[in-house]
Amino acid sequence: MHANLIHQPSHKRLCLLRALALASLAIAGLALPFAWDILASINSMPKMHWLQQILAQAPAFSWLMMFVWGGAIPLVLLKNMDQTPSHKLRTTVVMLVLMWVAVTWYVHMPASNQCTALYASWEWACSVLQWGYSMSLVLSIAAYAFLMLGLMVTALGLFAEGLEDEPSHAA
Repeated sequence: MHANLIHQPSHKRLCLLRALALASLAIAGLALPFAWDILASINSMPKMHWLQQILAQAPAFSWLMMFVWGGAIPLVLLKNMDQTPSHKLRTTVVMLVLMWVAVTWYVHMPASNQCTALYASWEWACSVLQWGYSMSLVLSIAAYAFLMLGLMVTALGLFAEGLEDEPSHAA
């Protein structure tokens, strides 16, 4: 049994990737209500006043950039799916850094529920913005879950491979 997905036949590999993707979306769906609670508690932490002031200068830009930070996480994961095991740690670090940037940005940007108050004629766009934040959060959680599940499968495969390589101690 070899844990590296690159060496498996393409049909098996695709089935495994689909299973991991569905499991990741299921985990993200279950975790979403808790993610909003976690973000609310993080939002209550002390803020960097200078960053809040900068982001408040252009609220629409701040809100749209949140999609960039949230979208970068699944894109990095997809771009680096076929990496060798030695590069998976780098991908994990990059994703964790992007998550930190996204959470920091989210905490310091103007609250998105101010959108309709600041841009009264953009009510529809503000609704799309709120919906987009939920979808972006689900995709980010799914990407993180996908990465963790992939790392677990790789670790289990390497463990099983190590057990197969053990010499037999039968007497």
